[in-house]
Amino acid sequence: MTQLQLDGVWKSFPRWQAGTRSVRSLLDPSLRAQRRSNELRWALRDVSFTVEAGRALGVVGHNGAGKSTLLRLASGISEPTRGAIRVAEDAASVLSLGDTFNMELTGRENALTAALVHGMRVRDAKRAMPAILEFAELEEFADAPVRSYSDGMKLRLAFGVVAQLRPRLLILDEVLAVGDLRFQEKCMDRIREFRESGAALLFASHNLEQVVEECDQVLWLRQGRVLGLGDAEEVVDRYRGATQEATLMLTPEPEPGDDDELVLQETRFGTQAVRIDDVRVGADGRGEIDPGGTLDVTFTIHADEAHEELAVSLAIQRPEGEIICVDVNTQADGIAVGPIEAGGTRRVALALEDVELAPGTYFVDVGVFPTDWAFSYDYHWRVHKLRVRGNRYSEYVYVPRARRWTIGDAA
Repeated sequence: MTQLQLDGVWKSFPRWQAGTRSVRSLLDPSLRAQRRSNELRWALRDVSFTVEAGRALGVVGHNGAGKSTLLRLASGISEPTRGAIRVAEDAASVLSLGDTFNMELTGRENALTAALVHGMRVRDAKRAMPAILEFAELEEFADAPVRSYSDGMKLRLAFGVVAQLRPRLLILDEVLAVGDLRFQEKCMDRIREFRESGAALLFASHNLEQVVEECDQVLWLRQGRVLGLGDAEEVVDRYRGATQEATLMLTPEPEPGDDDELVLQETRFGTQAVRIDDVRVGADGRGEIDPGGTLDVTFTIHADEAHEELAVSLAIQRPEGEIICVDVNTQADGIAVGPIEAGGTRRVALALEDVELAPGTYFVDVGVFPTDWAFSYDYHWRVHKLRVRGNRYSEYVYVPRARRWTIGDAA
């Protein structure tokens, strides 16, 4: 069982960190002056929850909500200013990949160190090394320095170690988003094995579909406080609703000369700081496919300001009842859209294979977001039509797992 009850974890900026109050820093005159002059800000306040064995708790919230602080506390890396945390001793965590490894050591050396930190004996850690590298699919790169690894390779190495453990609690902080789709599934399969054996899961993610699918309950944080704690689907629906409300408030008023179909606050929503145009549905742009065929969707995004990262989404829904048939995004699939410079453009192409949608008419919605999904920059809703040829024969919907994103400079 994992229990966490916090009265508060505070931060004082710019140098004070959550849960750190060393004697030396308290005595430093310059920091004493900073403490008097700087505003104290609570990173977490009045947060309390319990995760039972075999259960999963998802943590959602925009960047700065306190998710990473919460998981670092649960992992024992930081201590609360006030409150109590009770966590199983044999807990395992995969947090920020940049903080996990020594960049100058090899993958093998980092894996050995991580295994020892997780409580393995030296002999057992060395014996487990082939299995770690095999799970991570890094046998060929085991003796290369980790500074030469991509983020995806770092994730593989970190999870390769965790995969050989038998933790009673597994703590994950957003890291699965950097892996490719196939390796994400491999990790989730192992996580499900852990849960079936009685392990609890504490999981922070912006991938709301994955949170609903994998978690029993969800904790929603905003600015360090709890806005919701309960059934996963119910809390995520409330969180999505708040995001949609924020987007609507940030959407400009309609302007004269708007496209007949794309009208702000009606079928187009978002700040318009990044805009989508030239949307083409179908290989020939006619918006038609056969059942079981490949659906190609392309469009261009334009950015007024520079962005290090962006997230792009695509959803297919039926016109009746707004039933979502397909819902995918670049962040969940580990696809980088940025960086993009001010005034820059990107051409986005997505191919969905084996689209077994029932014959009929659908809408293809596309959107571009900041990576914390707090609002949308631009979202096209119920504008771009798709017709699946044939006679309607079934209400069955197949969501394609095979898909290919292509991000490139726009011509």
